[in-house]
Amino acid sequence: MVEQGGRRDPAGRRWWLGLVLAFLLGAATWAAWLGWDTEYYWDAEIGAYQGPYRPAQVVGCALTFAAVVALLTLRWPSRIVVAGTVLGFWLPWTVQAVREDESGLAVVGSLMLLVGLAVGAVVVNAVTRAVRDRVSRRDRRSGPS
Repeated sequence: MVEQGGRRDPAGRRWWLGLVLAFLLGAATWAAWLGWDTEYYWDAEIGAYQGPYRPAQVVGCALTFAAVVALLTLRWPSRIVVAGTVLGFWLPWTVQAVREDESGLAVVGSLMLLVGLAVGAVVVNAVTRAVRDRVSRRDRRSGPS
C-alpha cells in the first residue's frame, strides 16, 4: 500500500472489500435459489424423478448470478469479481452436494459447475466492461450538453 500524508492508501482494503462482497453475493445467490431445495420431484411428463432443482430455479439463479457479476464489474476489477462470485457460489454448492452425495458424482458435478461458473462470469464480466467502455467513450465524444 502507498503512503499518503502519513496514512496508508485504502486501495488494499477496497480490494478485500470487493472480494468479500463478491463472495458473499455469490453465496447469497446460491442460497436464495438453490440452497434450500434438496428434494427430488416426480415429473409425470417424463415418468421419472427430477431435480432437486426445477428448470425455473436454474434460469432464475443464472440470471441473478449474471446480474451480480455485471453490477460488481461496474465497481471492482475483473479478477476480484470473477474469483469472488464464482468461489462464493461454488463452495456452498459443493459442500452441500458432497454431504448429500450417495453416488460419488458430486466431485464431477462440482468441477463441471466450477468451469461453468467461471466461463459464465468471465463472459458477463467482459461484456459488461465492453458496454461500459463504449458508453464512456461515447459520453466523452459528445461532451457536456
